[in-house]
Amino acid sequence: MEFSLVLLNKLISMALMAIVGYALVKLGTLKQEDSRVISALLLFVIQPCMILRSLQIELTPDRMQGFLFATAASSISMLFCILFAKLFQKVWNLDPVDRAALTYANVGNLILPLISMSLGDEMVFYGSTFQVPFNLLLWTHCYSIFMDGKRLKLKKMLTNPPLIALALGLFLLVTQLRLPGVIDVAVKGYHDMVAASSMLLIGMIIAGSDLKSVFTYKKAYLISLLRLVVLPVICILLLYISGYVQRHPDMRPVALVVVIGASAPCGASIVQMAVLGGKDAMKGSIYNVMSTILCVVTIPMMIFLFQMLFPV
Repeated sequence: MEFSLVLLNKLISMALMAIVGYALVKLGTLKQEDSRVISALLLFVIQPCMILRSLQIELTPDRMQGFLFATAASSISMLFCILFAKLFQKVWNLDPVDRAALTYANVGNLILPLISMSLGDEMVFYGSTFQVPFNLLLWTHCYSIFMDGKRLKLKKMLTNPPLIALALGLFLLVTQLRLPGVIDVAVKGYHDMVAASSMLLIGMIIAGSDLKSVFTYKKAYLISLLRLVVLPVICILLLYISGYVQRHPDMRPVALVVVIGASAPCGASIVQMAVLGGKDAMKGSIYNVMSTILCVVTIPMMIFLFQMLFPV
């Protein structure tokens, strides 16, 4: 219960950061289109620096075990989301935007900064494992459903900046090499920007949205319920049924990171994919905005459930 409150406080703090972005657009100081610049900075500079620096730690057997567990759990979580959306595609009449919204969450712009603020930079080490299945599936499965079965070239998929940073960071981690001092200071400078810039971007995106359209779009409530509550609850129950955390109590903090990642709102990447595929990008934007607003309440709820099933 205590950590749920800590997390709620951090989410409120992040929401205040988002309000600044919202206010700047509404007051005319910035334009909603300016969010593209911040988005590009996050993708190409700030997020890679955060991932790279999170891997600049001493590699111990316990950390390696935790990293492998987090990678396996995050991958299984995303694959289950794909299967879930496919199984219930006809039941809820899910189109490509709906299915992608259930699978591809806003881990980079929201969850990693949240983990950093609430659990510390070391836990970002485990949270970064979501970048592996996310990027591989985004440019294969997600690209395919939006492009009607077309496949993206491997070169395009592997040149994704966060994935490159993860690969470089893992190389430095395994070899235990350290970034030179001056480079490390520069990387840390960008790393420290991630929470504020991510929330500034989210606030600007919300400011550019028609909130009346967002909250009157009925299907957004279904997608948000599934994305923010149903799928995370299933993830927590699967962890519990597996018994892995009970057998390895030292993995509880890592499992907590996985649950936070599984509780993330719909990602903004589905909007970009919808534009590329000529699908309903506005609907993707509605899902992103509504689930981002609601996650301030639902993420602490999921953590509370986790703590009930996995007490300290």
